Amino acid sequence: MFLLLNDLFINLCVLISLIFIYLQVRWKFFKLEGKRKIYIILDGLAGGVLGYILMNFSIQVTTETIVDLRFIPVMLILMFVGIPQAIISAFLIIIGRFVFGVTTSAVAAMISMSILIIGFILIHKLFKKNNLALNSYKQGLVMIIFSSIVFSIIISFLVKDVGILISLLPPYWIISIIGGLTAVFFVEYIRKTQYLILRYEKESKTDFLTGLNNVRQFDVIWNSLISNANDKKERLSLLIIDIDYFKNINDTFGHPIGDKILIEFGKILKSTTRSIDFVSRNGGEEFSVILPDCPHHQAIEIAERIRETVEIHQFHVSSEQTINLTISIGVATYPDTVSDMNQVVGTADEGLYKAKWAGRNRVCANYSE
Repeated sequence: MFLLLNDLFINLCVLISLIFIYLQVRWKFFKLEGKRKIYIILDGLAGGVLGYILMNFSIQVTTETIVDLRFIPVMLILMFVGIPQAIISAFLIIIGRFVFGVTTSAVAAMISMSILIIGFILIHKLFKKNNLALNSYKQGLVMIIFSSIVFSIIISFLVKDVGILISLLPPYWIISIIGGLTAVFFVEYIRKTQYLILRYEKESKTDFLTGLNNVRQFDVIWNSLISNANDKKERLSLLIIDIDYFKNINDTFGHPIGDKILIEFGKILKSTTRSIDFVSRNGGEEFSVILPDCPHHQAIEIAERIRETVEIHQFHVSSEQTINLTISIGVATYPDTVSDMNQVVGTADEGLYKAKWAGRNRVCANYSE
């Protein structure tokens, strides 16, 4: 029994290691947004390969019969990824079992895996129907117990030696339950860790309120585009935008309404600029738009379009009341209005102040030689 526990423990270690490696590779190197079919194939293939590797670390019970934890990859993929991927994994594991020999045990393994995938799907749907799908440990435990029952029945037909069955089944049940739940824990842990990492990465680049680029990301993009414009001899324009008298809005209607207006204003900026432009919230009520490969006259046209759109837009401050806003915009373009690319931001800022002093609700461009 000790040897069986030792072999099953090795199976478990291999399983956990491979799950960890695959999830890291998948999240770090597979950038296939919008390509769900490719992900289905990749995840299904990964589950099948993992099951096949586990079979190579299996326990030889008889000359034909091997025992391992190949059901766990199928269970995990079904729980955390999807049914199509789990079916692909189960199919590949069935084929992989016949690689070890076309025997009665291989046929029994095919029947066992077929029963398991059907049972897993039914259990998964039952948990989902009763709004229990989020409790992965309970769902996993039910699937593991179901799998162990199926295994016990199938192996009893294959192995006639009662002594072998007595020494095999208890450790198998123990390792299956411990291993299965441990695998669920690892997947949950890695998923949550990855989610937090992605969230922190996004928050480090994104303004928490509007979802636009924040000032840190503005600096990164701006420095990159300056270098690119210099190398390719392209024009690069910048708009610095400020909402006029925004403090009065916060004082009159409160900061929650002010935040709502900022969010709505951010959407207007996105809808009135080009798809290649970079919109950022640089702080408070100040925003910016970076316009790659954009001559000065076109930058002025875009700025005027933004200003006019905001001027006629009705911002809701309550279900019954709307207000109108105006904005001031400073514009600078390298090399059209600014000969030194390091002065573009400062020149656009000067244009903004010029617009403010001239009465607000206007677009102004300062010039730097």
